[in-house]
Amino acid sequence: MHSIFMRRVVAAFLAIFIITFLVVSGGYFYLTRTAYSDIKLEEMLPKARAMLQITEEYRTGALSYGGFLRVANRYMEAMDGAALVADADGTPVYINAAALRADDGEIEESLKTPVASILAGGPEQAYYTVENGRHLLIAGVPIVAPETGEVTGCVVIVKSAEEIWATARRFTRMLIFTLLIALPLVALLAVFTIRRLTNPVRRVGEVAIEMSKGNFRIRADETAPGEVGLLSRALNNLCETLTQTIYQLRAEKGQLDQILKSLKDGIVALDAAGNLMHINPALMALFGAVRPATRMELIADAQLWDVFDEVLRTGEPQSLQYAAPRDRTLWVNVSRINVEGDAPAGVVGMFTDMTEVERLERMRQDYVANVSHELRTPLTAIRGLLEPLSDGMVKDENDVKRYYDIMLREVLRLSRLITDMLEITRLQSGSGYVELAETDVNAILEDMVDSYENEAREKGITLKLDCPALPAAFTAEDRVAQVLVILLDNAMRYTPAGGTITIAASDGPRINVSVADTGCGIPENDIPHIFERFYKVDKSRNEGGTGLGLSIAKYIIDMLGETILVESELGRGTCFTFTLKKYEKNAIALGPPAPWDEPPPTLDVDVPKDLRDARYEVLPPPEKHQKRKKR
Repeated sequence: MHSIFMRRVVAAFLAIFIITFLVVSGGYFYLTRTAYSDIKLEEMLPKARAMLQITEEYRTGALSYGGFLRVANRYMEAMDGAALVADADGTPVYINAAALRADDGEIEESLKTPVASILAGGPEQAYYTVENGRHLLIAGVPIVAPETGEVTGCVVIVKSAEEIWATARRFTRMLIFTLLIALPLVALLAVFTIRRLTNPVRRVGEVAIEMSKGNFRIRADETAPGEVGLLSRALNNLCETLTQTIYQLRAEKGQLDQILKSLKDGIVALDAAGNLMHINPALMALFGAVRPATRMELIADAQLWDVFDEVLRTGEPQSLQYAAPRDRTLWVNVSRINVEGDAPAGVVGMFTDMTEVERLERMRQDYVANVSHELRTPLTAIRGLLEPLSDGMVKDENDVKRYYDIMLREVLRLSRLITDMLEITRLQSGSGYVELAETDVNAILEDMVDSYENEAREKGITLKLDCPALPAAFTAEDRVAQVLVILLDNAMRYTPAGGTITIAASDGPRINVSVADTGCGIPENDIPHIFERFYKVDKSRNEGGTGLGLSIAKYIIDMLGETILVESELGRGTCFTFTLKKYEKNAIALGPPAPWDEPPPTLDVDVPKDLRDARYEVLPPPEKHQKRKKR
């Protein structure tokens, strides 16, 4: 038996059986003795009356004394008892104690009480008593005078109760023997019956244990009769409900975990004791934590966690700005988690990285300030020239023409600024269209030299082209030309007379195109910022470009998937270099797949039908580039 419940039931049953056995045996022994005593006493009263009749015959003279003794002795011998006949004074007239193996004096002493009771006018008596250690059955009748009705003596007969005890013990032994024989059979029957009753309960318990371990596929036997079947059905219904609930909880937990993992904001949850419950990857990445076991291992800042403890204690949400490593600014929102009854279950904090937002806000503010400054400068100049012209203060025609020339230059500058702002906005929004195609880099560079040659000659600048025969590039021709115009404009602007501007290109894994000058150069501290909008190396100068050209060039290069680098030495010159992808033959010349009902092109090898290449044609080389004017 492996069931503790079954062992307990069997043990309880056997204990009850043994206790019942002892009670029944003891009760049977007692009741048997009492019943036999009552039966014997009922039998002894007629015998006492018969002895009274013999005594009456002796007193009337019908029997002589000798005859009385013979008849009385034989009668006592026949009934296996003792007898005492006393007169009105209680003096024994006849005593026979042979059956009790006692002398006459002992019997007389033992029967004083019943004799005295009968002589005092008591009725017939029959009872059990213990006298001088003897268990006796006593029956007595009074001798009444017929004439006067007075008690003139009594007859008392006595029998030993040992016979009754022996009989009771014999029947009790028989009962015990019978019960002892029945005990193993009853025990086996009890084990079999209890096992049949407890096995379904045990199986239900095993099912419940498996469910507690998380196995919700197991089911109890609902065919069991009675309450066990009802319990099995109830347990199976509970299991179905738990299965659905746990599935929903797991699904919701999985969704919540995925949401928390996908959040860019850091999330941390603490329980009511302040221990870590959940951390999402974004928060660990923010602080460089790897499997932290405690909150101090996650963020070693006791003051921050004091805020969490205060929110857990008071229930009032708090927000604070927190300086994180690597010069990052975080915005921390802390709230308490409440369950039913507003009992605190923990606290959750969300860490939002505001570094980029603040940087963009600063950029927006700088952008607005720069735009305002760049717009105000030409407008101020134009206004300063228009006012004296409007008031008629300028009379000389040469001065008027000079004023108009200055205003035209400022208007053109303002136009370029607006054009550049629209261009960079279009590039940033991704709305600029770029069409990549096979491009002749040599032709573009030659066009650039032709376009800027006259301007360079007028400024006393030597313009050189160092460009060997290059392979075709896979890029947008107009965008490459736009980048070159920006770089050459800057080079022309900052290269003094007698300087040199070199346009060079070289072949490698990619085509490298560079524009180098021998101008004033860029300070080392300004090099990381030159591609920023409105950034100017010499901020005191209002003349020159808008400060957006290099930003536009950087956006174009990034849009083409290329890189642009700058090298500069103050007082010696600057060199800008950008890369271009090489054109792979037939990379863009592939046309749509040929219909399979058309004959395939001739192949030197046998290729399976499903592995044929698309039909294509080789495009003719582009026509010779036209000379483009400098923008």
